Amino acid sequence: MSKKKINIDKLELDEEDREYEERLAKEEQNKRRQLEEQAAAEEAEREKQEREAEKERERQIAEEKLELLKLKSGLTDEESSELTKNDDAYEKPHGWAAVVNFWYHYKFIVTFSFIALVIVGFLVITEATRKRDDICVMIVTDNDLSQRTEEIETFFEKYVDDLDGNGYVHVGIINIPIGQNIDPVTENTYTQKFLAQVQTGEAMIVITDSHTRDDYMEMMDNTLKEKFPDNKYIDEKGFSLNSEVMAQEFKYELMPNDVHMSIRFPQATMSLDSEEAKKKYDEYFEVFSKIVNDITARCEETHDKGLTTEPIQYDADSSTADEK
Repeated sequence: MSKKKINIDKLELDEEDREYEERLAKEEQNKRRQLEEQAAAEEAEREKQEREAEKERERQIAEEKLELLKLKSGLTDEESSELTKNDDAYEKPHGWAAVVNFWYHYKFIVTFSFIALVIVGFLVITEATRKRDDICVMIVTDNDLSQRTEEIETFFEKYVDDLDGNGYVHVGIINIPIGQNIDPVTENTYTQKFLAQVQTGEAMIVITDSHTRDDYMEMMDNTLKEKFPDNKYIDEKGFSLNSEVMAQEFKYELMPNDVHMSIRFPQATMSLDSEEAKKKYDEYFEVFSKIVNDITARCEETHDKGLTTEPIQYDADSSTADEK
């Protein structure tokens, strides 16, 4: 049976490695401890300098107050006063002490100013990037047009210029779906919304139908036949959208054939005087005319036969509706 040999050299090497690693660990601990002690010493020195700067400042303030009292009481005159002898009576702090001194005196002002600047900057950026409406269009109908806001917005933006000069065109759509089968509370809410838009002078163009309230229709321009004398799509309610072309534009296959694009009379309001109201009307009428001329030409080119979907018919004695 052979005896197992023990490698003495290997054992000694392992012991040496262990001692080397322990020595490295101790050296690392010593370095870390020295760094911590150095940092603690620097922090203590900084705090000491701050305390000394503060004490010096308080001492100088006390001396100045004493000299001021002497001046007021007549115990000394201005020529012999330490306050007026020279500008070097108070030695200004330097370096970190100056920073500490400034922060001590003005920290509230600096903090308030920083917060104010952040708020003002936020408001300026928000206002600069806010998406403004070049024109607004109200939808006051008793059908599903209120569910096609995006399509209607896209349609009108093709005819609107960048009126506010912000670099892009945007049309705002305001839905006021007042019908004959809504409760009085909802109807009152929509009425207030409509009247608010009238008072602001915005949303001169209004999409209406045969269910739009008579008092609303009285605000619409009923002289359009004189302005578009040869257009068969113009009547006392405005521009009739009874065409397959408009149903395709609005992506509303079953759009009723009683829908009109109307425009309000210019009238002075709480927000606009008569001259401003007329200017607003002219801006909207330019868009109105572009749409009338373009859609009329397209309907005549395609020999558009109009729509066959009749509007909702309401029973005079009830609030229920049957669609033909």
